[in-house]
Amino acid sequence: MKKTIAATLITTGILCFPFTARSDESPDICKDITLASMQTHVPIPPATIVSKQPVNGICEVILDINGQYVPVYAGKNYVIAGEMFQDKKQLTQTRLDDLKAENFIRLKPDIEKCIAMSYAPQIEIKHRIYMISDPVCPFCHQAEAELKGFAETHGVEFKILFSSVHPPVGRQKAIEAVCRKLSLEEYISGTWMDENKTDQYQCREGIDLIAASEKIAAALGLDGVPVFFLENGHRIDGADMPALANALSGMTVTVSDAK
Repeated sequence: MKKTIAATLITTGILCFPFTARSDESPDICKDITLASMQTHVPIPPATIVSKQPVNGICEVILDINGQYVPVYAGKNYVIAGEMFQDKKQLTQTRLDDLKAENFIRLKPDIEKCIAMSYAPQIEIKHRIYMISDPVCPFCHQAEAELKGFAETHGVEFKILFSSVHPPVGRQKAIEAVCRKLSLEEYISGTWMDENKTDQYQCREGIDLIAASEKIAAALGLDGVPVFFLENGHRIDGADMPALANALSGMTVTVSDAK
């Protein structure tokens, strides 16, 4: 969606580019920036303003468009789509990551209600990681095969939620996994899938849980799996276990601190 907006801005004659920040900054620079004022310059689709703040003399606006966060920079007479850089740092992406983390923390009570299965290591639990998965996603299986070893090495409890990107088969399999009340070990083994009993395990509890999980995934702005969230809301996309380990080693929030 961000590319679509950027393309729209270009075709309407508004320059889109990464730019270097300015040093002057007015606290009131965002005061009159609204969705309506921006739409006088560019046809922004239905959206909500998630965040507005002055950054280096310009108003940074984060839009929520169909669950996706899209950054723009706006003034009275212009709208700019692009990334802001300063001192070789990508300020825009940092802000997006912070907002996504805040969104995760805000949704955590509902996320906890959607846990389909979990795995706790034999050693002391130091962290909790939430994984959003799909039973028919090969990349999810690649990551899932490493979960137990990762958990035992790093003292991590994994909590698994399902959100299918391969409906209807993935959704039905997710419901089956819930209705069978599988442990993580049983789920990862895959033998239950070979039994071809999906139609027999479509219980109301599973249907409701997966429906709620997919709403959570939409609220988190997910459009693919697997995705991991640390308890501080930091997000890792894909079956990238080394990146997950690096993120874990760099965080300061522990289980006792997480809210």
